[in-house]
Amino acid sequence: MTWRTTLVYWVLLGLLAGYYAAVESKARPVSEIVVAREKVLGVYADEVMAITLRRDGQDVRCERRDKRWTMVQPRDAKVPADLISVLVDNLTEKQEAEEISAAPPPEELRAFGLADASTVLEVELAGGKTASVKLGARNPPQTAVYAQTSLSPRVLLVGLNVQYYADLLHEAGRVAAASSASGKN
Repeated sequence: MTWRTTLVYWVLLGLLAGYYAAVESKARPVSEIVVAREKVLGVYADEVMAITLRRDGQDVRCERRDKRWTMVQPRDAKVPADLISVLVDNLTEKQEAEEISAAPPPEELRAFGLADASTVLEVELAGGKTASVKLGARNPPQTAVYAQTSLSPRVLLVGLNVQYYADLLHEAGRVAAASSASGKN
C-alpha cells in the first residue's frame, strides 16, 4: 500500500468520525406514543348516590343506602352490592380511559356505536348533579368499548369491565322483572 492510499483512508476515517460525532451520536428522545389517560366521569365513587342502567326499554336502578348499594328497580331483584360498587368504581376512579376523539362530529358517532347507544348509565351525584355515560361498540381488537359522557363531547375507550358489569346488572334486572311478571299471572 502506498502512502497516498493510506492518507486517503485516514482522511475518509476522519470524515466518517466527524460525521458520526456531529450527527449520529446525538441522543435522540425515545419515540413514545403519549396517551392521555383520564377517568370516565372524573368524580369519586363516594359522590355517586344512584345509578340507573337503561337498555332495551328496561331500567335497572341502584341506590346507595347507608353506604351500601342496593337494587331498587326492579323491586325483587337480587344482586350483590359488590357488583354495583365495582361498576361505579370503574366509572369513577378505578379505571383509566383513553381519549379517542376530543369532539367528533355527530356523523362520526355512528362508527363508535354511540349514535344510538344501546346502553346508557345515568349517574346521580351528591348535590343533585347528574351525568350519563353511553356505552357504544367494541374497538376492532375487541378489547375495550367506546363511551361518551354527558359532561363532554369526547369519545373515550374504556376497558371491557364496564360493559361486563353493566351486562351482569342488566341480566339480574331482566331476570327479576321476568320472574315478577310470571308471579303476577
